[in-house]
Amino acid sequence: MRRDPIVITALGLSILLVAMTGCAGSSAPVRLYVLTPAPEARVAPLGAAVPGGPALGVGPVRLPGLLDRPQIVTRRGADEIDEAEFHRWGEPLADSVPRILAENLAALRKTERVTLFAWDSALAVQHQVVVDVMRFDGAMGGDVVLDARWRILATDGKELAVNRAVLTQPTDSTGYPAVVAAMSRALAALSREIAATLETLLRTGADACVEEARPSPAGERRSSSGRSGGVKFLEDVCSGKR
Repeated sequence: MRRDPIVITALGLSILLVAMTGCAGSSAPVRLYVLTPAPEARVAPLGAAVPGGPALGVGPVRLPGLLDRPQIVTRRGADEIDEAEFHRWGEPLADSVPRILAENLAALRKTERVTLFAWDSALAVQHQVVVDVMRFDGAMGGDVVLDARWRILATDGKELAVNRAVLTQPTDSTGYPAVVAAMSRALAALSREIAATLETLLRTGADACVEEARPSPAGERRSSSGRSGGVKFLEDVCSGKR
């Protein structure tokens, strides 16, 4: 007995749809993650910020192209990365890193006069923080590494301080929540370095000229190959300022 080809085709399509539905139902749910501000920013009481003070501009903050994706990237080796299909960022790192950095600096400097690049040209920004991130990732169950060059510019664009920070934070455990938490801690450590330099500039004036290594705060580790090189404060006339 010959079967109607139309009936056979319809039956085959029905079986295929059932199979596809079953596969979709068994897929792992996508989990979303966000970076969090430093503890100083999270516990700062309302009204603690100083309303006045110099305005601070944060940005541009440039990130490596490999981070320009929603999936969380981890290191498998020196020249190999893993992309997590079901563990993703809730917002692009190109947005969250500058925002968290600005939030941290606002808390550390005790001021709300912090703005993100690009700001209105009419806004008087006394100091501008520019950051170029070379690496911001880590190994599952290993360390997160934040390697960044940063500069502080005056209103006229003149460099007041330059530095490179290579900061590591242990993940303490396996899993993507541990990686994300370590990334937030590394960004907090970078924020503290920049805030300390801003404090020096404001205390001594923009004509400071120092080339001294600044030790990392307790609990923060630098990689064995990563050195701060010391914050370099730049000024045309440095004689008699040390």
